[in-house]
Amino acid sequence: MAVVAAEAAGVEGGAESKLGRPSDWLTAEERADVTEKSLGRGLFLLSVHYGLYFVTMIGAVAPLPIAVNVAFGIANGALIGLLFLIGHDSGHSAFVPGRTMNRWITRLVFLPCLHSRSQWDVVHNRTHHRYTNLKGYDYVWAPMSKEEYDNASLPRRLLERTYRSLFGPLIYYWFEFWIPKLVLPVTKQMRAEWKKHLPDSLFVIFVGGGLVALIGVLGSWMAPERSLWLTMLLGWFIPFAVWNYLMALSIFLQHNHPKVPWFDEPSEWSFYGGNIRGTAHVDLPFDFLPLFKWVMLHHAHHALPSVPGYKLTEAQAKLIEAYGDDVVRYRFGIREYRNVYRNCKLFDYENKQWTDFRGRPTAEPILLDSHGRNREEERSAPLLRPASGPRLAQRPVSRPVPAPERERAVPRRRAGGDAPAE
Repeated sequence: MAVVAAEAAGVEGGAESKLGRPSDWLTAEERADVTEKSLGRGLFLLSVHYGLYFVTMIGAVAPLPIAVNVAFGIANGALIGLLFLIGHDSGHSAFVPGRTMNRWITRLVFLPCLHSRSQWDVVHNRTHHRYTNLKGYDYVWAPMSKEEYDNASLPRRLLERTYRSLFGPLIYYWFEFWIPKLVLPVTKQMRAEWKKHLPDSLFVIFVGGGLVALIGVLGSWMAPERSLWLTMLLGWFIPFAVWNYLMALSIFLQHNHPKVPWFDEPSEWSFYGGNIRGTAHVDLPFDFLPLFKWVMLHHAHHALPSVPGYKLTEAQAKLIEAYGDDVVRYRFGIREYRNVYRNCKLFDYENKQWTDFRGRPTAEPILLDSHGRNREEERSAPLLRPASGPRLAQRPVSRPVPAPERERAVPRRRAGGDAPAE
């Protein structure tokens, strides 16, 4: 494969190797600074966004013109997304100091999006982050190969075409994540630890369900002349659909781009290939939603998930300083979005190249040098097992290397730092 040949060519040039680990692009002092959490800032962001969520919820069901209700509903959907982003950080224990407080914040902000905290931890922290862009393990917008697509049933091929169309984000997250993976522990992966997940699932069903019921009660009280179905359409379904669209679109843009590679063999995947080469930095054309803006600075988040969102701008700047040539970065707009979804249909894993549904290349092959695959000490890691239960898969363990040899093999940009966080 191209990546193997490139790796072989780059192994001897140790000075050119970049692992992407935090200690490779941050000093110990810099790492301590960018991972420091602020209780005051965290609680301020939490209170402001939850307050705006309830204000927009009221606006969505108040006795106002329907068009105004819809506008409030769209805003409410965006607020669900912003609260989710707080939970995304706290789910990594990266929002405020203290693991317990972070966990309870995650539960509270996950109520509007009806997510189980513990199941999100499996889907996101223990799967997506551990095996980023490794097909068969990471299932976040993982592209089909031409062979896989051709062998799929007609309904599955039509579904894939829908997903990878302009309208795909409207349904993708509902069908691929929320319904099967994030409420009840019903999938094979979740059933293995169903007792652990059950308390959070019940919390979502009863407390989150109570929040949904509150929308109906509030709307019926404020606008009794409206039917309950119209109240729920305006106050719950439209906001929830907007949130699902924003979530699906965001994760699509973060891990699909003509210059972003995917891998289908554990032996060719690496931390650097998945977390640095396998993500995109998307500059948003607005500054008034900082939580959305921060989460699109995706390389630093993947390389060091303990960085709070409000410190990602600084961390991403440090990472770009070290790996700028390998950072896929672009400004979001209609033209660039069209470029991504038109060109990223299927992926040729052999040649590391995006294709259309006929297998015709739509982008240049992605050339992976030694940066795309970790060095010799990671080659000896045991192969991972497929995605039926990543919790059970052995995590790669690097072969211990004496300090002088390690410094010769993997020179670093500057001293300091410690082992990477998963």
